[in-house]
Amino acid sequence: MTDNEQDLLLKWDVRQRLTLLEATVFWTGELVTNFLTETFAISRVQATKDIALYISLRPDNLRYDRSLKRYLITDQFVPLLITGHPHECLHVLQATQNSSASILTLISNLPAVEVVSAPMRLIDIAVLRPILQAARFGLLLEIEYQSMTRPELAARLVQPKTLVFDGLRWHMRAFSLTHGEYRDFVLARICVATSKGKPDSPSPVDTAWETLLTVNIGPHPGLSTSQKQAVERDYGMINGCISTQVRAALLPYFLLALRIGNDDLKREAITQQIVLLNRNELGAFIDFN
Repeated sequence: MTDNEQDLLLKWDVRQRLTLLEATVFWTGELVTNFLTETFAISRVQATKDIALYISLRPDNLRYDRSLKRYLITDQFVPLLITGHPHECLHVLQATQNSSASILTLISNLPAVEVVSAPMRLIDIAVLRPILQAARFGLLLEIEYQSMTRPELAARLVQPKTLVFDGLRWHMRAFSLTHGEYRDFVLARICVATSKGKPDSPSPVDTAWETLLTVNIGPHPGLSTSQKQAVERDYGMINGCISTQVRAALLPYFLLALRIGNDDLKREAITQQIVLLNRNELGAFIDFN
């Protein structure tokens, strides 16, 4: 029996645990048994059996390091249950922010659905893996980055903190030791990422990330009464307003996703439809120019 044939015989719950096991090893480079017990609320004995089963299917994929007391990825790693494609990992990360996503995938007899998707930005697996590991373990990275403000690649020493999806592309929120401040880096524009170990000192607090702002959105004042009511129903507005909590660091992406800029009130109402109601209050956190 081949690996693929044996894989088809796995029970659904076992397949889920082994898939997570493999993905964790592939993307972070290691696996601790407690990760399985805590994630799936299973006993340590069951977690050990799962690991043994996986090793029987892919004996060359991981090895146990007694000094570190964890399983490590090997150079011979070959995926069994995952593709190893960057967008597979990013899709999972995105789904973890939506508690209903995993439930919907289990529902059958749903109507046909067609999703219009923008072209996916290409992300190098050799870039994504060290970024995920650096963010997970607090490591420094030296990256070669192509910004749109300068014509050539530039080296940056950064400490990744969080990955952010703005609806169209993925960013890395990181403290840039090169600039002495927090910045966002588009993943697709990072050409090289090399681990530089632990930083000498902790990075400062990311004030823009920790600051939560209230963003008030309402219908464009140029719409008719009936049109305003339609927009209010679309967004679930109450008394012509819907309020959303947004991190200050993510405010530009949030407004861009809603196509809200500095010309909301000047644009044709039927085209703009919604406007930012508390523009003056948020002015200090975003440059509308």
